[in-house]
Amino acid sequence: MRVPAGLWLCAAALLLGACASLPHKPLIPVPPLALGADWKRTGVETPAVAGVPASLQALKPVQWVRTSYRQLDRMVLVQVFGMSTEASAFEARQKWRNEGNSTVFHKGNLFVVCSSETESMSILLEFTKLVENEWLRGGR
Repeated sequence: MRVPAGLWLCAAALLLGACASLPHKPLIPVPPLALGADWKRTGVETPAVAGVPASLQALKPVQWVRTSYRQLDRMVLVQVFGMSTEASAFEARQKWRNEGNSTVFHKGNLFVVCSSETESMSILLEFTKLVENEWLRGGR
């Protein structure tokens, strides 16, 4: 029995469409339970990218992870935005407007914001190094 060429083409199109909807590897690694010797993770959220801050909306992030780390009475919020390209992550760093105590950096396709209402800038900079070296050490 001979199968018409149009049927093969239709089957190939359906297969390609199914592959496009397969789950993909997330851009952002899972946040570790602890950073350094004393910073403990207190929770993790993956908000919808539709709710990203206004300064990032035009860059169309594809993933967003928000988590907090606590050390005794200290608390730092970490937001990591997975961007489609490294250039987008760099541009996000350039456009970000710091509010209060916060530090930002980009590593590969990731744009990272660490902020705290209570910590000094020196503590925040030390914490940011932990995020970069222990959480995101693999780079992108």
